[in-house]
Parts: sequence; C-alpha cells; structure tokens
Amino acid sequence: MKVQEVGTRGFFFSFDDPYKTNLYVINGEKYLFICDTFLGPDPMNEVLKFLEEKRFTSKPFVVFNSHHDYDHIWGNQCFKDSIILAHNLCRKKIVEIGESDLKHYADHKKGDVDLTLPNVLFSRKMVFVEEGVEFFHSPGHTVDSSSCYDQIDEVLFVGDNIETPLPYLRNLNLKEYTETLEDYIARKAIIILSGHDDLMFTDELVRENLEYLKNFAPGKIDRTNFTKKHKGIHYTNLTTIGQVLKEEGKKEESLLYYKEARLLLDEAEQNPQLEELKKKTDKIIDDLS
Repeated sequence: MKVQEVGTRGFFFSFDDPYKTNLYVINGEKYLFICDTFLGPDPMNEVLKFLEEKRFTSKPFVVFNSHHDYDHIWGNQCFKDSIILAHNLCRKKIVEIGESDLKHYADHKKGDVDLTLPNVLFSRKMVFVEEGVEFFHSPGHTVDSSSCYDQIDEVLFVGDNIETPLPYLRNLNLKEYTETLEDYIARKAIIILSGHDDLMFTDELVRENLEYLKNFAPGKIDRTNFTKKHKGIHYTNLTTIGQVLKEEGKKEESLLYYKEARLLLDEAEQNPQLEELKKKTDKIIDDLS
C-alpha cells in the first residue's frame, strides 16, 4: 500500500495487486470521508490501521462508492454501521450483478467478502456543506458513475471516468460522458484523482479523454499516434459499442463499429491469438451483413 498526502486534509491510497487501484480519504472536521473500498476487507483494514495511527477514526465515517464495479465496493463490509453513500443506480446495479461478480472475479477477492450495499442514496448530488465536500452524479464509464469534489482543497476524485491512455466505453451515453468531462474541466481542480491512475496536477488527461469521446465514431478517430495499448482499448470500445447496438436491434450501426474494429486488427502484428480474434470478428460481421 502506498499513501500520498493530498492538499491539506487528503490521503491517496494506492494498491498494485492485481492491478493499480486507488482510494481517497478526506479528513473533515466532523466526518472521515472514504472514496471507494477496493477488493475486500484485507486492504481496507490496512487503510483503517493507517487512519487509526493518525487518530482520525474517532470521527464517523462516510463511505462513497464511485460506481458499482466490484473493485470499488468489495471493502464496504468494513463499514456496515456507517453511511455508505452512492448514486441510486449504483445500488440497483450491485443488486443486479453483485453476486455474479463475486463468483466471476473470485480470484480477485482480498479476504472473505460479504457483499454490502450502499445505504444512503442520491440522484443528482449530496453536499456536506459545513465540510466543503460534494458528491455528484457524473455518468460516463458507467451510468451510475459519480464523483467527489473537495471544495476546500480543490481536489476532484473521478472514479473510473478518466483513464490512461483512453477511457473505456460501455454504454451509449457518449453525450452524457462528454458533458461530465466538460464539467470536470470547468471546475478547474488543482488536483485530479482517478481510480487507476497516478495523482494528476493538470487536466491534460481529462482533455485527451474528452477529445477521444468527441470523435468516437467509425472512421473519425485519428490513430496516427496510437500505441499498442491505445489500439487495444479502442478495439474493445468499438466491439463493446457494436455489441450494445446489436442488442438494441441497430444492426446497420453495429456493423460499422465491427468493421472499424476489423480494420484495427489488420494493423496489428500477427500472432495466433490475433488470428482467432479476426475469425470471431469476421463471423459477427457476416451475421450482421
């Protein structure tokens, strides 16, 4: 566990196993705010031990889930007697897929996970006025995605809405996602924190993610400077949106995204795994044609 001090009252916790994931804690006057709870009780007990040593834990906790993904909520059980705050869609999604995620990603659990739901919900935002802490709905990475803004230190925690080098797209909410990132930029935060990236002192990555979103459509993305990682994420986004469109019966639109994904595969270095992916993509294209 790595801990970095943020502003005058914040702490940024980072874990590297099984992949880099971050939590953010604000030591308020009356409350201790904890943004996201990672993969279970073991890492959260490490966080609590650190906070106890700082003598912060005498205050009541307000735990915030930025969205429903399992790697942001499995430590909730450590705070069953506290406020666990989230957007109302977050709780709904956990109810729908929480148990299946526990089984599907069982090897990621850190300790014996007891799925624990948010118990205080909001639809637009919730502000702790005296503390200068705002939680607000910011749809993007998921429809329930929400963010936290420390108004005193001007620190913005965005969950998974910002990622290096490109955002992951899972829904047809690109307009809302774009508006969310535009709102982030307008806030002019001094520090930006995300669920899986290093601490950021500029909004450069927000702007790069926003540019990608604004141009995300078959034939519109300039891939000149794309690295292998860029191409991998872009392929995933194209096929994910293609699948969503397919499920909604929009076959012609879906076909365009899959054809774009197929072109991307032609640009990649040849390997056996890639050949299998080409065959799979070709079959989907044939079915849609």
